Amino acid sequence: MDGLLIGPATRRQALFASICAFAILLTLALAAPRARDALPGIAPFMPMCALAVFTTSSIAAFLLGARFAATRVAMLAALGGAYAFTAIAVALQLLMFPGVFARTGLLGALPNSAAWMWVFWHAGFPALVIVAELVRKRLPAPPFARERLDARGWLLIAGPAALAALLGVLVTHVDLASPFHDVANAAPAPSPVSAIANNLAGLVICALNLIAIALVLLKGRLRLVLDLWIVVALLASLVDAALNTLSIERFTVGWYVARVFSMFAPGVLVCVLVWEVTALYRQLAEEHATLIRASARDALTRVYNRSYFDEQFREAFERAARSGQPLSLVMLDVDHFKHYNDAFGHLHGDACLGAVASALAATLASTRHAPGGFVARYGGEEFALVLPDTGAHEAAALAERARAAVEQLGIPSPSAGGLVTVSAGCATRDAIVASSPNALIEAADAALYAAKHAGRNRVSHTGASIA
Repeated sequence: MDGLLIGPATRRQALFASICAFAILLTLALAAPRARDALPGIAPFMPMCALAVFTTSSIAAFLLGARFAATRVAMLAALGGAYAFTAIAVALQLLMFPGVFARTGLLGALPNSAAWMWVFWHAGFPALVIVAELVRKRLPAPPFARERLDARGWLLIAGPAALAALLGVLVTHVDLASPFHDVANAAPAPSPVSAIANNLAGLVICALNLIAIALVLLKGRLRLVLDLWIVVALLASLVDAALNTLSIERFTVGWYVARVFSMFAPGVLVCVLVWEVTALYRQLAEEHATLIRASARDALTRVYNRSYFDEQFREAFERAARSGQPLSLVMLDVDHFKHYNDAFGHLHGDACLGAVASALAATLASTRHAPGGFVARYGGEEFALVLPDTGAHEAAALAERARAAVEQLGIPSPSAGGLVTVSAGCATRDAIVASSPNALIEAADAALYAAKHAGRNRVSHTGASIA
């Protein structure tokens, strides 16, 4: 069960992803010219966004790791590593950011530590997506080298997380120059192009995102659902980096929109992964229900089997006892079936039982009485009709119709009469003292024995007989 994520994309899924991609690019086109326009400052907005990115990236890494554990698809492990890297990097950037938890930042942050963690965060994600695309076909697929693949796959997840931590140590121990040029004091009205050109780090990040998008398109060709949404996530990351490059000042149009897309990049894949889990759970539930239904059916006659009868008859008896409603049970036995098997062989005997079961089921289905009633193969050539909310008279009449339906099949028999017939015994809970399900079964069995003793091909009810 590969699931939705690494399954082929449908037209509807491709259309929805295309709409999302178009909306992202349209937002960039609208926001870029006004990227440096100032907006009211909302101080908690940045830590709130960082916390959202950390949470969604962590969830994405966990779910991708779980999918790798189930499928052993190395690309999923590498993508899990990309999101694990993002989660660690954004957490460190938030802790180091001046004024959030401490005036100069935590973890011994230097003046440019938070800025460099932002660069590593935004450059690391597309770079690791490129790694994921490169290992798409490189690592051996299961079942070959399964243990080795496990180790290498988990390294693809743990390695980027460790790398993010090491980069955090680097920026807090080495005083690196600021990765951003000061565009605030440049020309009176710098154009978007000049602002980007003035920031080499932003150019590199945007280029990495474009390379990652091109590689996904080249190697995956958008055939899989995963390819569609990775491209959407990369576009969101590209818009985030581009708008941050256009406006490095806080509380501007570009700054706010960039933060929204920083949350969208991991969030979109989390939504798809959760959708996949839901779809897989629904599929599993449907298959489980199908299995339960199949396991409740007798393989030969396709009516319910003895296990289903034992469980459902007991529940029907308990409901009848609580509600005071009648419950009838009809036990039927194919007359002289051993002689039939001896004369025609077991294959014809199996076909005979199947035809009898179909006639009984059709008779029950055609009646308006006994809602919730069912036919079960009790054992061998013996069948049972369970008839909730059915009195003795209705049960006897239904048993007689079932007997006649079997006789009307016209199946030749070596016994006297020349046709396959059934005998039936009926018992009703409100007509006899039945303190347990077994007592009602014994009463129906006794009535069946009376019908066979009276000459077969007839119906007998506890206290009454219909020939």
